[in-house]
Amino acid sequence: MANVKSSGNEMVQKVLGEINRSVTSIHDKALADYRRAYETRHKILEGFMPFWRSLDKTMAQVDKKLTGLQDSTAAVDGHMAKYEQINAKTDKAEHALTVSAFTQFAIAFLVMAVASGGAFVNFKLIALPMSEMVGAGDYISSSLRTSEVAALVIIFVEASMGLFLMESLRVTHLFPRIANLNEHMRHRMMWIALTLLVTLAGIEAALALMRDMLISDKQALLHSLATVQQAATDSWVARIPTAGQMLLGFILPFALAFIAIPLESLIYSTRTVGGVLLAGFVRALAFVLRILGNLARRLSRVLINLYDVVIVLPLLIEHLVKAPRAPAPGKSRRGADAEDLREQSR
Repeated sequence: MANVKSSGNEMVQKVLGEINRSVTSIHDKALADYRRAYETRHKILEGFMPFWRSLDKTMAQVDKKLTGLQDSTAAVDGHMAKYEQINAKTDKAEHALTVSAFTQFAIAFLVMAVASGGAFVNFKLIALPMSEMVGAGDYISSSLRTSEVAALVIIFVEASMGLFLMESLRVTHLFPRIANLNEHMRHRMMWIALTLLVTLAGIEAALALMRDMLISDKQALLHSLATVQQAATDSWVARIPTAGQMLLGFILPFALAFIAIPLESLIYSTRTVGGVLLAGFVRALAFVLRILGNLARRLSRVLINLYDVVIVLPLLIEHLVKAPRAPAPGKSRRGADAEDLREQSR
């Protein structure tokens, strides 16, 4: 409208001004409506943003679960293939199971051997101070002290508490009743086993300290009886062995608690390994018995042949001695008897 030339007529200018105002107001109104509609659409889309984010998160979880489901399906397929081979009793499946059982048995046996070494060190730490608690001169038998038995009992109790702790944590499954307990009872049992284990560890640390004190008293007594007195050393270096023994006495019970894991593998694999070894022993015994049976049969035949060789000469002599008394070939038995009667009557 601004480009329209006016002819100087006021009426025309007035009309053009009205048209300009109308067009401007319509333009502003249309622009405002467009902006309101645009803002409304953006508000609607903005309201959908949490939903889209939740949907995107859900789809990501679905994708992750589908990926996990595919992996689980592949694992299930592998296990089913192994089960079919085991059910078919194929040599490959039996060999794989046997090798797996022997591997678990070897690893568990090695770990148990290491744990036995730790238990031996633990026994040596508490055997001496236990003699002061239960009596050094008390013997159960001629060579077995009561203090040694008490130390072994403490070690076995620690191992038992560790086993119950592992069962409560569902790390091992040697006792199904513990694993089947409800959560409240299982947690209570776990805390009880852990508390007892910590208490026993503290007792062992105290016994280790007592052991060091007993050794120090013995050394002091020997030094007092010696002719040459040695200067006493009370530095922090001399306390390092004591701290080490106390720390070792506190840590070893917790280390022995983990013996339940290789113990479970050892128990489960021993059945297969024992069966294989027993089958091998029976086969070896059958092989040896078969060899001995064949040897006995051959020897019996040799003895029979030797008997025939030895007995043939007496039989031949007997045959030669009895040959003249035998009847002639052309005569009957009755004729021979008649001739014998006639000879007797003469």
